Amino acid sequence: MKFLPIVLACLSLSSPVCDYKIGSVIESDKFNHISLCSEGKIYRENIEIKVKNGENEIIVEPNVNMGYNPQIYVANFADNGLEQVLYSVESGGSGGYSFYQMFSFKGEKPQSLFDSEDFNPNIEASYIENNIIEINYEGKKLYLDSSNSGCQNKDDCTLYISSVNTIVPYFNIALDRYYLEIYQRIFGGYQANSFGYIVSLIEVNEDGYKTINIGVTSNFDY
Repeated sequence: MKFLPIVLACLSLSSPVCDYKIGSVIESDKFNHISLCSEGKIYRENIEIKVKNGENEIIVEPNVNMGYNPQIYVANFADNGLEQVLYSVESGGSGGYSFYQMFSFKGEKPQSLFDSEDFNPNIEASYIENNIIEINYEGKKLYLDSSNSGCQNKDDCTLYISSVNTIVPYFNIALDRYYLEIYQRIFGGYQANSFGYIVSLIEVNEDGYKTINIGVTSNFDY
């Protein structure tokens, strides 16, 4: 009997943990029950999204199905009369990266509308005069002040653009729909030496997504 607490502790670590939400993700007279289930206590594995509509249950496995702090957000992104499920999971480590994927369940068939690993616009950055960084975002120019840089010598502080760091749902109250604000870090030499972020505003539709605005922002905590 003295081994029972250890056995129970092991079972609690391996048994699935589910967080529940409701939303109108499938055409129905009732709200659908959406759950995010995973195994593990801190580092989560075998992550699944489950949508229950009456007696039917749809299960989808995100492309990145392991990591820290998995979450789902249910909202009207695609403007098709239904809501979509935005999934996120953190990679851990000092980079502060997360992975995101958006699913539509219209017609009870899950469809991936957006995947952050596929979001890779052509962006280049270079130093110009007066501590200004010039950013070329697919032919469009943006500018960012680098006077607070930790670089002592710019020749030894090559500029880099990160992959997707974080995504923030942005709600337009006039249009009654959500957009995605995608943040990519601009850093010099090493990742902790961050100058700010490139921000892409994304409109998601049933046939994919498009960038409708871009900008830059200074460092912030999120």
